[in-house]
Amino acid sequence: MYPHFARLLPVHTSPTKMNILRTILFSALLTFGTVSAQEETGEAPPAGNAPSFAGKSIDQLSADEVLKLVRYSYTLYNRDFSGLLRTGFATKVPFLMSLKPESIRFIFDDPAQIIYLDTRDNSFALFEGVGGAEMKPVDPSKYDQQIRGTDATYDDLSMRFLYWPNAKIVKLDRIKSRDCWLVRVRNPAREGAYATVDVWIDRGSGAMVKMIGYNAQGRPIRRFEVLSGKKFGDIWMVDEMRIETISPAAGGQIKSSTRMQIKSTVE
Repeated sequence: MYPHFARLLPVHTSPTKMNILRTILFSALLTFGTVSAQEETGEAPPAGNAPSFAGKSIDQLSADEVLKLVRYSYTLYNRDFSGLLRTGFATKVPFLMSLKPESIRFIFDDPAQIIYLDTRDNSFALFEGVGGAEMKPVDPSKYDQQIRGTDATYDDLSMRFLYWPNAKIVKLDRIKSRDCWLVRVRNPAREGAYATVDVWIDRGSGAMVKMIGYNAQGRPIRRFEVLSGKKFGDIWMVDEMRIETISPAAGGQIKSSTRMQIKSTVE
């Protein structure tokens, strides 16, 4: 269905490993979707960057290996998209999302702001530049800060929880008639609002379809869920997702909700 993935794999990839990677990575990943870097630039990512799970079937992958494949998908992008964060009727925040093999940038205006994720070497270091100033690392105290009055935080954009060690597959679940891994990760530090995060990953596509973040008391405080996808040119990717802030009090009432929409490609 997505034959361009075969061209992104190392020349000496075994048939078994190729089938695993192609199955896991063939559709939209996380909030952003999938694009072939080679189709845009003529160059494939370095062969050494590809995860190596030769000889394993999908059913044999560990939780850490599943997350490693999700992270690897970030290196396949090379395209710009316009988007919108919409909270209620009053808050509408347009942005440009620039996806490259080595980085992801969220670019805002009024005031000028760039949130930059360095995806080289699997570091996912988070930087920020405001008003044209030099890019600097985001202070950990800002990880749980909401961006421009929306429900999206720095933690949500950076997806830091995908790098936390010792992930665990809790069970197999079904979301909207899709078979999913439910993967649980625990924060190894005290930075950010999430102590634990549950991630639902589609076993057929590798797409992260749902996430719930919990505070230190084990109460859910944020949830996001993919609502729809569509084709942008030759790419199938997520075009709308819902991000909800949940009250940690008993009952878990939704305090506010934001829609993140990908509107169009930017030529």
